[in-house]
Amino acid sequence: MNHLSFAVALAFVLSVTGVSFASAQSASKPPVPSIAIVDVEGVMRNSLAMKSVRRQMDVISKDLRKSLAEEEKVLREEEQGLQQKRAILLPEKYAEERQALQQRAAALQQRGRSLRQNLDRGMAKTVQRIQIALFDEIGKLAKEMDVNLVLPQSQIVVAVEPFNISKQSLERLDGRLTEVDMVLELNENK
Repeated sequence: MNHLSFAVALAFVLSVTGVSFASAQSASKPPVPSIAIVDVEGVMRNSLAMKSVRRQMDVISKDLRKSLAEEEKVLREEEQGLQQKRAILLPEKYAEERQALQQRAAALQQRGRSLRQNLDRGMAKTVQRIQIALFDEIGKLAKEMDVNLVLPQSQIVVAVEPFNISKQSLERLDGRLTEVDMVLELNENK
């Protein structure tokens, strides 16, 4: 929205509410809006820091899947061995060993869920750290450009000649953060 259409909209609102433009001027005036737009999602997605995090997440996920798959394979092999020994085992002994295997399988499934939750929490914390840095850089950029309101592009319906600072924001974020180490709490007892 340009300054002229904002002034027209403001005059309309003031006339509808019964406040004259002159009395509005005599009261404490808010600053004239200077608005910029940022594609926050696009900046985050394209930032070097997020690319670093995605690479780390891929490696960690792959390693965890591999580890869990190896443990599942061992359990399947033990189950097959138990099935082969079924004819020579006493029914009570077979039931006992079968129950132990089922408990280990359930514990492995729970461990897998816990690890995925920890990965999700670690990812969320890491993304939040990047967002904080981005918002800090946007604030500095806005101050340097004398912008007093920055809106996310996703919230804009119509903008006539928008002042988009996404490119500058991405450059600033990339200059500040190129790599971000993911901090994961892989405590499996949670």
